[in-house]
Amino acid sequence: MSEHPVAIVTAASKGIGAACVRRLSADGYRVALMSRGDDGQAIANEVDGLWVQGNLTCSEDIDTLFASIAPWGRLDAVVLNTGHLPTGRLLDLSDDDWHAGLDMVLLSVMRVGKLAVPLMRQSGGGSIVCTSGAAAREVMDNYPVSTVLRSGLTAMIRMAARQWAPDVRINAVMPGFVSTFDVPDEIVAQIPAGRAADASELAGLMAWLCSDEARYITGESICMDGGLTRAVR
Repeated sequence: MSEHPVAIVTAASKGIGAACVRRLSADGYRVALMSRGDDGQAIANEVDGLWVQGNLTCSEDIDTLFASIAPWGRLDAVVLNTGHLPTGRLLDLSDDDWHAGLDMVLLSVMRVGKLAVPLMRQSGGGSIVCTSGAAAREVMDNYPVSTVLRSGLTAMIRMAARQWAPDVRINAVMPGFVSTFDVPDEIVAQIPAGRAADASELAGLMAWLCSDEARYITGESICMDGGLTRAVR
């Protein structure tokens, strides 16, 4: 068994995912990461971790990811980061857009949970942190898939928290706009904090939710959007 706590991070080759890999490694975790592109290998090399190429919508890829950490003998944390969802006006979206979002946002929690929860219980407990979005708290007209499905994620996390307690905690972080992507000036002007978030700020909160300092927090979805959704209420 690894002498260090073990973490898994998905969608980890850039942005919030890569920032979480670096932060958890700095906090002493051995990190396994998954990404669709082969750029995840460079992040893994940077933190002396391991990388699996794959997608949260594929059960076989998730099985491979969990098999890769078997020699470490434990699992303490999962950052269930996901990619971006289809955008557009409500009636412009196709059935495929909605099904893709459902597969990525909600079904991925169940796919990962079926493997992570038993392993965490064997390891003495653990924490799962999901990337949600500020659209789950405030309707955003151009983000209907995110608004609806991440609102469902909030409900799923509450249910999972009750059923997986006390051994496994699950929470979510709801980012607003992040500086790893181009944020239009008109959007920045609406953010009370005056800027988009840095990915490292989100990684700090997510790493804290993985830590023992947050051991009494479960079933929560914490918004970190610089005050944007409060400002538009």
